[in-house]
Amino acid sequence: MITPDEALELVVRAAAPLAAQRVALDDACGLVLAEDILADRDYPPFPRSMMDGFAVRLADAGTTVPVVGEVPAGSVWEGQVVAGQCVEILTGAPCPRGAEAVVPKEHVARRENFVDLPNPIKPGQNIAPQGSDCRRAERVLAAGQVVTSMAIAAIASFGRASIQARPRPTLGVITTGEELAGPGGPLRPGQIRNSNGPMLAAMARDQGLSAPRHWHVADRLEATVQALEEAANTNIVVLSGGVSVGTYDFVPQALARIGAETVFHGVKQKPARPILLARQGPRLFFGLPGNPLSCHFGFHRYVAPAIRKMSGLAAARRVFQGELALAIESKGGRVRYVPGRAEVSQRSAGGWRVEVLPEASSADIFQGCRANCYVELPAVAHVYRAGEAIGFTWLGREPWW
Repeated sequence: MITPDEALELVVRAAAPLAAQRVALDDACGLVLAEDILADRDYPPFPRSMMDGFAVRLADAGTTVPVVGEVPAGSVWEGQVVAGQCVEILTGAPCPRGAEAVVPKEHVARRENFVDLPNPIKPGQNIAPQGSDCRRAERVLAAGQVVTSMAIAAIASFGRASIQARPRPTLGVITTGEELAGPGGPLRPGQIRNSNGPMLAAMARDQGLSAPRHWHVADRLEATVQALEEAANTNIVVLSGGVSVGTYDFVPQALARIGAETVFHGVKQKPARPILLARQGPRLFFGLPGNPLSCHFGFHRYVAPAIRKMSGLAAARRVFQGELALAIESKGGRVRYVPGRAEVSQRSAGGWRVEVLPEASSADIFQGCRANCYVELPAVAHVYRAGEAIGFTWLGREPWW
């Protein structure tokens, strides 16, 4: 079997960024730009008042001058400010010709239609020169950047209603197993609820994808093939269960039946050892074990990077450093990925204190549901002491704080 790092490298190599599409600006937040965004004109396009106040000449500092006009935002005063007079102006309005500074309203004394100006007045104070934010044809956003809410504001300022961006991949989920039942209703003897379907759908949504279509099939080769054929318009298909070497594990045969090529099957890791990757042209298929923790980890480590790569993002997850809350022993043999919980700690390495959750089987989701990270334990026997530095990756999106 290959190592986890070798498996991840094969996933990243197999996943290709999707072709750019024209996307409405309202739908673009979080996508990756596939074009440079250039300013359509100077910004501001005119000398702009940065305050509510009075447009003045420097020579009138310390004197009393009449107010001869007003410039609200969105309008233009056609006259020219000359010595011995001023014009009232609002924030964002174009400064009239001849204005050398804007004095804030709170810095003057107004008596009817006259104002007493302070002394001194600095040249250009409270005036944003034309083009001081950006110049016409200046590149404001580069291809490859993620479209944020602020980027949306900049693009909208340029009069754009759409952009070229890389779409997020579509994903289908196929759960397998006679023993799985849907929500509600009675359970037959030997049945359990289907938790993998909702879990995988939630993980896809956490990666920014639309809700995936879900098929559930019995442990039958033909049923699995049919579900794969019905999922033909998706970029990624994730199957849970039926991927090992049991009598009713039909996923590898079903993938071969539709012409998908197996890239790897089996990784020297715990959990999710029998994980499978197959491809059919640019489409990817992930066969994940049916045990919930194995299924969850397989998506976390391998499916999520493929989604990011197809979306035009960096595939690799950042590895954070924290301090172990309690000692833990690694028996070695295989790389182990253990659910953990990281909490902010000002006294710990990297600013995080990491609790490794109690050992559980790969079918036990009730300890794992408290986790917010995975801790990686190398494939060598070692006793990690409390307070020792340990690496971990966040489940889903990294916290914003």
